[in-house]
Amino acid sequence: MAPQATHESKPAANSSPRSESLPGVQKIKSSLRQTRRLLAKENLAADVRVETERRLKALEADLARAEMARKERTYAMKYHKVKFFERQKLVRRIKQVKRDLTSAQGKEREKLEGELEGLRVDLNYVLHYPKTKKYISLFPPERRHIDSISTTSDDNDQRMTIRALIQDRMQRSEISKQPENELEAGSRTAVDNPDHSRRNEGIESSRRKDDHTSSAAHHIAEGDDFFGEDYPEDGNNPEASDVP
Repeated sequence: MAPQATHESKPAANSSPRSESLPGVQKIKSSLRQTRRLLAKENLAADVRVETERRLKALEADLARAEMARKERTYAMKYHKVKFFERQKLVRRIKQVKRDLTSAQGKEREKLEGELEGLRVDLNYVLHYPKTKKYISLFPPERRHIDSISTTSDDNDQRMTIRALIQDRMQRSEISKQPENELEAGSRTAVDNPDHSRRNEGIESSRRKDDHTSSAAHHIAEGDDFFGEDYPEDGNNPEASDVP
């Protein structure tokens, strides 16, 4: 038994950056239990104990990464719809403001430029929201007629905090200052190179569902002006099941 443990521990101890090929959470937990049982033996050889302890640390790191990846996938699926509709609204409004800027002058132009800057921050908020946090909608429910989205003071604080962080990242050029252009370029890349979209997991992979919901979004766009009525008068909300 002891020699086998020594043999198995070597690849685990030397493979810390294994995020792309991690096994499932349950498989890692099973390996952890076996490793801890081995360490609990009193007559374990010193060299085997050292290697097994290294294996234990590697497995614990793998488990943390696997659980993080699972959480990201869960949130990507859960908030796909609400983020899709918010992204569509923001992109439409950005396009409208850009059109208005072509003929605006003076104070009206300054006002539109300020609005455009804020809309771009909002769009980056949707695109770069932390993957492991519950998504806090940009649009308060009293303006979207959705009662299921929480607007507690904690949520408001988190929204403001994350938005400020996004704005700071834009100022430091860590993320795009014109995210609408990157979205458009990304869409063209996905069309020209189907393998590109298949490489993206988590939130990016959830965007493959956009083709299925885009017709509904275009229908909504005809009747609203950014914050207008988003959903049918019967109260059916396609996002309600995705928001806690």
